[in-house]
Amino acid sequence: MKRMTWLAAAIALSISSLLGAGQALAQAKHQWKFVSIIPAGQEVFVDRFKELAAEITKRTNGQVEVTFYAAGELPYKAPEYMRVTAKGLVEMSEIVGSMAFGDAPPLLLGDLPYLALNDAERKILRDIMWPKIYAALRKNGVEPIGWGAYPPRNIVMREAVKGLGDIKGKKIRTAGGLEAEYVKTWGAAPSFVVWAEVYPATQRGIVDGVLTAAVAIETAKLYEVAPYFLKIDGPVAHFYISVDQSSWKKLSPELQKTVKEVGDWWTDRWQKLVVEEADNGAIKRMQDKGQLKAVVQVPPETHVETRKNLIPVYRSYVKDKVGPEGSAALEQALTALKLQ
Repeated sequence: MKRMTWLAAAIALSISSLLGAGQALAQAKHQWKFVSIIPAGQEVFVDRFKELAAEITKRTNGQVEVTFYAAGELPYKAPEYMRVTAKGLVEMSEIVGSMAFGDAPPLLLGDLPYLALNDAERKILRDIMWPKIYAALRKNGVEPIGWGAYPPRNIVMREAVKGLGDIKGKKIRTAGGLEAEYVKTWGAAPSFVVWAEVYPATQRGIVDGVLTAAVAIETAKLYEVAPYFLKIDGPVAHFYISVDQSSWKKLSPELQKTVKEVGDWWTDRWQKLVVEEADNGAIKRMQDKGQLKAVVQVPPETHVETRKNLIPVYRSYVKDKVGPEGSAALEQALTALKLQ
């Protein structure tokens, strides 16, 4: 009798353990921290990143729970996000090509200014460059799930201008790199000032103008010290939403598929809501409020001429920074774009 009682108890315990394990498995969550380069307060960008985190959580039915952190909320700096993510210190991050190319040089290939001048050319460029960029990200321990671009660069000036000819000899604040190179082709003098000092530097005349996105001009109130807007429809800066490979491999194939579908959906949404609507909306709002004294549109033929002048710069820059693989990709792009 005692033997039967012991056996029944053992069976009951085994069943209970199996049920508990099954429930634990069903309730298991992948908890991801997601960090961006954008600080709190810049809601036009932050809201979209929060939306991405919420959408992944929603569409995976909470199996992948993503929590968003703005810049400064975690103890990591933007240029090290790729390394931090690869180590699993955060599971997901916004990796900006111009900030991370020191570790992954092919990331530069997405940001060659004025190489593509319309949507059709941009698609040709992505088809050639993105496989190289994604391979570089994977080589550095992260899996890309989506991408975006910050809005086109434009210029605001302290004094009135009628076109690009009027910025010759003027000091224009840029973020450095290739931004400085194409400003030079217009005869201007590129100058670097940290973003926090841009407003007072412009106010005091340390720089004559600032190259940045319209949304940034509006939020930083640069129109107060530089109210003349030169619409150059400039280059964009790409970033790549990436997940550390260890966390990625823990997902089932079904969850991986769902997360990438969200990434594709969000990439299109970012383009529409940030690059198109928010940036153009910023220009319109500043005009409607009289914050801009003038808006001058640079004609398309100027972009064509700028691109022609930049081709030797592309070749030298890519050869130096990326190497033979980058040079081969650039030549392939130039051929596909019928520029040689």
